[in-house]
Amino acid sequence: MLFALPWKRDTYWPVRIATASGPLLGVQFVGAASSVAKEQHQHQQPVWYSVASKTGKSLDWCRQNPTLVKPPPEVRVGDSSDTADDAVLKSLLLGKGEGEGEDAPTEMLDGDALQPAERILEGGLLECCNCLMPYALWFVKVVSNRGGRLQLVWMDEQCSEPRPDREPFYLFFTSHRLHPLGFGASDGEQKSSLPYYYSPSLTESGRVSNESATSLSSSWQPALAGKFMRKHRAPPQHRFRLGHRMEAVHPVHRRTIQPASVVSVIDKHFFIVELDDLRPPSERQSVKRLCTAETCEIFAANTCASRSLPLTPPPGHSGHFTWAGYLASLPASSDGQAAQAPPDSYFQLPDEEFDFCLGEKLEMVSQEEPANTLVPATITRFIGRLMLLHLNHLPPLSPPILVDMGSTSLFHAAHHKRLLTNVHPPSWCSKIYVNSRCHVGPSLSKGSVDGLPKSLGPGDVCVLLEDLISRIVQAAYNPTKVLKDIERDPEEPRDSLAQRPMKAKFKGKSYSSIVQLCNNSMFLDEYLKQFCIRLKACPYFTCQARLKKLLTVERLPRKTRPPRLLRPNASASNLPQLEQQPQHQAGGDDSYQGGADVDDDLASNHSSANGGAARLLVSEKVDGQAFLLLTLPTVVSGLGLSLSASAELCHCVWQLKKAFFQQFANS
Repeated sequence: MLFALPWKRDTYWPVRIATASGPLLGVQFVGAASSVAKEQHQHQQPVWYSVASKTGKSLDWCRQNPTLVKPPPEVRVGDSSDTADDAVLKSLLLGKGEGEGEDAPTEMLDGDALQPAERILEGGLLECCNCLMPYALWFVKVVSNRGGRLQLVWMDEQCSEPRPDREPFYLFFTSHRLHPLGFGASDGEQKSSLPYYYSPSLTESGRVSNESATSLSSSWQPALAGKFMRKHRAPPQHRFRLGHRMEAVHPVHRRTIQPASVVSVIDKHFFIVELDDLRPPSERQSVKRLCTAETCEIFAANTCASRSLPLTPPPGHSGHFTWAGYLASLPASSDGQAAQAPPDSYFQLPDEEFDFCLGEKLEMVSQEEPANTLVPATITRFIGRLMLLHLNHLPPLSPPILVDMGSTSLFHAAHHKRLLTNVHPPSWCSKIYVNSRCHVGPSLSKGSVDGLPKSLGPGDVCVLLEDLISRIVQAAYNPTKVLKDIERDPEEPRDSLAQRPMKAKFKGKSYSSIVQLCNNSMFLDEYLKQFCIRLKACPYFTCQARLKKLLTVERLPRKTRPPRLLRPNASASNLPQLEQQPQHQAGGDDSYQGGADVDDDLASNHSSANGGAARLLVSEKVDGQAFLLLTLPTVVSGLGLSLSASAELCHCVWQLKKAFFQQFANS
């Protein structure tokens, strides 16, 4: 495209658009790409033009003001015999050389917007079709515009104010239901082929003439010019008849596929499908949708069985569902024909192709959330033109959503940044807390752990764990050693865990490894405990709860004070007063100290062959009272000792009990 740009005050020269980045256009002066100019100005920076500046002029303006059109120094206009006006005529009028190209539209140069979605006026009117009556048109008012997604409200019969009994709804401006103001009264190609009409009640019985509707909307400004609206082609003809049975995606939540039937045939282009409901008439819920032969949300019978998809039986159906038995159980129609399922040839797919790939991330507008809230989604499967999307803010085992590839509710990743709005965070995984007051183990630096965030999340499980583990590894004295301790064990592969590469650097040397991460919030608590055990830290060092007190602290050996040495010339008054402790008598204090020190048990057992068992008792924090309650099954199952060692330890317990009863039985 070509337009004129000033290179100095009141001096213009045509430029060609080389690249575009939002409202910024990378332009190049016509003639600056010649071989001579390239040699002289090879280090020249590109020229950037902002559409909002409104300084550009059209080529028609240049033809009307040739005296203001002069080339910049880097442009050679031709031979020395040619004048500047001749060069301008060659470039602009004759369209030779680098001047070839179409003129830039005036809408681009007025500075309003580049894209049609940005030119939609809030408060203007559009014409909209009914969701079930495709030819019934009436006026809607644009309440808000968020990147082309419009909040609309129906106007009343006099087109004076919005209808209070109708709630606002949302549509993208390229929807087949939206048309420019005056579409129903025009004689366009699409209008002449389809019988559109105006109806304030959006029914065929409430028709009004085109002249009346045009006069009602004449005082309103159109929200968008007709040349910027998408022109929709007429849908192909279908062969469906009343009573045909099929499988259809639930049009509301779009998570299940249910049996459905054709309840109305509008014409050769449109028909209405309703989900089957076998409950009593007072309990039935009518769920309908408008369909064409190219609707991707309807399938032939037994499609779910052939593609391993779950088919939800209609409400009120009992027993196992099969299409053969279901069709046989349905009553015949009024003309005596049995219920039929149309063949696969009746269902057509549009010729439009898309380049989606499995596992790609995108953003979509979910009907379960507020209409302007975007949620991140992941493509998990393809079924024809349908995509199975998993919403990342829901648990992993939640059923996917079935969406058409051409749906206007799908957007590319990071679309919310362009709209300056927030995306729904994946909040199904709660926060992960770092309890730095707990014992952090011998590998982590206490000071570095105190500097970590107190919590991470909410968010995706794998993302949070990857961030948490990378922070903890960097807080270690030797990060490479800690990464080796938590890396994946090749001898015990677990397919249920996600694998992520991680790196650690220590003293100029880097180490890379594969770490297994939990990808299911149901098993996150157990994963965090095992992770802490590998670090030899408190099991609650990282968990999904904020601890209010210490559960496991680091036990350091007590520093004993050396005895005070007496000087040879010290007086006798400085000698410590030694009190004689009375010996314990058998008939004295009969209270048993159940919380005796474990070191006493350890000393008594070291004399026997139970040295290993004694050390195990110390590590398990077994006190005196718990030691007396040990039995052979408890020792074998709880302490993991062999049968012979367990029997010998239980013999020691029995001897201690015997001595206890002999000493305190008669007291």
